[in-house]
Amino acid sequence: MIEEIVKDLEDFDLGHTVVEVGAGYGNTTLLLLRRGLEVCAIDIDPGAISYLRSAFRDFVKAGLLKAILAPAESLPFRDGECDSAVSVAALHHIKNVAAALKEMERVAKRLVVVYDWTPESAGVTNPHSAWELEKKMREAVAVAEALGYTLVRESLWYRLTKRKS
Repeated sequence: MIEEIVKDLEDFDLGHTVVEVGAGYGNTTLLLLRRGLEVCAIDIDPGAISYLRSAFRDFVKAGLLKAILAPAESLPFRDGECDSAVSVAALHHIKNVAAALKEMERVAKRLVVVYDWTPESAGVTNPHSAWELEKKMREAVAVAEALGYTLVRESLWYRLTKRKS
C-alpha cells in the first residue's frame, strides 16, 4: 500500500528542500533523500528523532538531513523556508489538523502534499479502527478543502494537495 503512495508522490516536483512532517522512523525520509532532496524531518517522538539521526547519520553529516523534534502545529522554520512540505500517514496522529496544514503551507514555497489512511485501511495498513480513521479523515478533508486543498481518494489512502505557485 505504501508503494502506491510512494509512486503517487514521485509525480510531484518537490523542488530541492522538503520538510517532512511526522517522519516517524524514516520510510519516507529515505525515499526523499534518494531523490536527492534536502530533508528536514519533523516528529514529536524523541525516539524517532534519535533513530533518524543515527540511522541516517551519513546524510546528517553531509548536511542533507536535519531531524528535528517539533509538533506539526508549530514548525521551527521561517515562512517559505522549504520548497515543499510532505506528510505520509501521520495526519491521523495530529491533534490540530488545521494548525498543522497551515504550518505546512506557511513553510512551503511551492507545494504541500499530505497522505493518510482511509477508514477502509483499518487493520490492513495500520492498527487503527475504521471509526477513528473516518472521524479524522472527515475532519482533515473539511479543514483542507476550506483552506483550498484538493482531495484525491483511493481505496486505502487519500491525498490532500495545495500548490502555492
